[in-house]
Amino acid sequence: MKILVINPNDSNDMRLLIEQSCREVAGQSTDITVVCAGAGVASVEGYYDGAIAQVGVLEQIQLGEKEGFDAYLIACADDTGLYAAREIAKGPVVGIGEAAMHYASMLGYGFAILTAQAKSIAVLANNASAYGLSQHCRGIFAACMPVLALEDLTSDERERLVARAQAIIEQSNAEVLVLGCAGLTQQQTYFSQQLGVPVIDGVRAGISTLEGLVKNKLVTSKRNTYLR
Repeated sequence: MKILVINPNDSNDMRLLIEQSCREVAGQSTDITVVCAGAGVASVEGYYDGAIAQVGVLEQIQLGEKEGFDAYLIACADDTGLYAAREIAKGPVVGIGEAAMHYASMLGYGFAILTAQAKSIAVLANNASAYGLSQHCRGIFAACMPVLALEDLTSDERERLVARAQAIIEQSNAEVLVLGCAGLTQQQTYFSQQLGVPVIDGVRAGISTLEGLVKNKLVTSKRNTYLR
């Protein structure tokens, strides 16, 4: 199968991090292509950035349709352009925020989300509600760091984030932690080891979800809402 992974921002360093995580979890028969949206957005940090980046995401999916991709992963925890993407793609489309929340809901009684900046909290909260997962979400918390700063954490920065995550788990009484930014995609294993709870990276969860959908020959319904 062929999966197109779209990084809604235009950071090539972020694209490479995402690609690494995809290849670590994808099956041998899965062909992964990772691209930036190309809309000129340095990082998605709020509604305006998301609105601009969405145009690039949709353009990449239109190109992917011409190239015969079977499924698409939107690699931003905001799930930028997800619903519009489902309208124009023949195969399934999944957002990493959506995938991570669903995984987390199955692995413990309540999850917390650690995102980059406080500006993203409302976006993620609205998404959790739309996915029917508000009752599972114990809170959304910010690392108070720019998205692009998460691409290359120093040892001190990583330890501060782990301490922040530990405080979040204790404060919220969550049993699972969701990494609410693609910039944290390579931190899943380390955070889980340090925190002692399941830590979900949406990039990996998204790839695994899409592989399952494609293998089961499942696609987005075109009955009404996502009819092109």
